[in-house]
Amino acid sequence: MHNMAYTHLFFDLDHTLWDFDRNSNDTLRELYTDFQFSERFGFTESEWLNTFLKVNHELWSLYNVGKIQRDEIRERRFDMVLDALSAPTTERPADLSEIYLMRCPQKPHTMPHTHATLDYLRDKNYQLHIITNGFDDVQAIKMKAANLEGYFDVIVTSETSGHKKPSPEIFHFAAQQAKAKLADSLMIGDNLETDIGGAKAVAMDQVFYNPHKNSHTERPTYEIACLSELQSLL
Repeated sequence: MHNMAYTHLFFDLDHTLWDFDRNSNDTLRELYTDFQFSERFGFTESEWLNTFLKVNHELWSLYNVGKIQRDEIRERRFDMVLDALSAPTTERPADLSEIYLMRCPQKPHTMPHTHATLDYLRDKNYQLHIITNGFDDVQAIKMKAANLEGYFDVIVTSETSGHKKPSPEIFHFAAQQAKAKLADSLMIGDNLETDIGGAKAVAMDQVFYNPHKNSHTERPTYEIACLSELQSLL
């Protein structure tokens, strides 16, 4: 264990610090009620939530490997969800995507122990940064809403860097921006492909954040189920 060697910590944002699922579900529940989907289409709230989760995951997986662009996620997401739920096209609210994109990033929920852990790490004088495949405008709103702004020196998005995790370029770009050596850096994230695989490819150590304790065959440098474990690790 060479924990003391790290000086720069790079965090993923969605699902790692910002509780995407909870914030998204809150927003989707509001939409379900506001647009009276139960009366209008007859599907249940949980069908609505689960279908969105599945479709959103599929679209982001395609985005992460460069198969689709950002706008396609935004344009196709709700049509795909409503298709899957057999909602008649004529009845669909036109501005669903805009309303979701306006409300969701303003939700404040973070993953358990986020602030306490970031406070601890900042007090220990680690340099904290973000590397996210999300988009500038949206990520900035999320960080403000969740009170995460003050912690991070460098925030790298797939938009500012022109590359997406897991490509080596985004990690090199982030290290350059942070004036960090890869050997002194640690990537913390929930995605085995983008966060862990990406960091591994540039020889940066990784912490796999696995709150659901999903089984896998990867061998990250470290694995945690709760962010508070970073306090004993670092």
